Amino acid sequence: MFLLFILTQVVSESAAGEVMITNVPETADVMQAVPVLEPVVCNEYDHIIAYYCDIYSVDPELVKIVIQKESEFNPNAVSRSGAIGLMQLMPKTAEILGVKDPYDPWENIEGGVKFLRYLLDSFDGDVEFALAGYHAGPGAVQRAQGIPPIPETIEYVDFIMSRYSPESRDNPVRLSITEDGTPLITNR
Repeated sequence: MFLLFILTQVVSESAAGEVMITNVPETADVMQAVPVLEPVVCNEYDHIIAYYCDIYSVDPELVKIVIQKESEFNPNAVSRSGAIGLMQLMPKTAEILGVKDPYDPWENIEGGVKFLRYLLDSFDGDVEFALAGYHAGPGAVQRAQGIPPIPETIEYVDFIMSRYSPESRDNPVRLSITEDGTPLITNR
């Protein structure tokens, strides 16, 4: 009993007189210690994103993060490799997807969302593989049997996945105790 008391950091008493001894800080302290990323805010293209995400069953938050990373919401963006518009569609990909004007936000977002849907289906719903396919091409993911060892693609997937977690919107931060008694703070 004495050893248990030494290892604890917090002793508290409830209004009912129950004593709680724990090594886990109060929830308010936990929330201050864990950085919580703000959701991507767009507004200008939200209605277009919502419209096509509903049609193709893709999470609009994922699409917003992809657009943020790809073009920073600039519909006139053109990359060094020739990718165009909000979702940075390559001209050949845009043509395959039926996008006639890749600078048009409606067409570009529809093409990008349609492509994401295709990739999610191709990789059995694996978001990381779909993102790698979006960045490096689906053939590169298939050849590598996973995320290709391309530094830019790895950074791309890490950037988006560090900001995207569908589960975290319902439970921003959870605290649990592992089997060995270690406190675990997670958003997954």
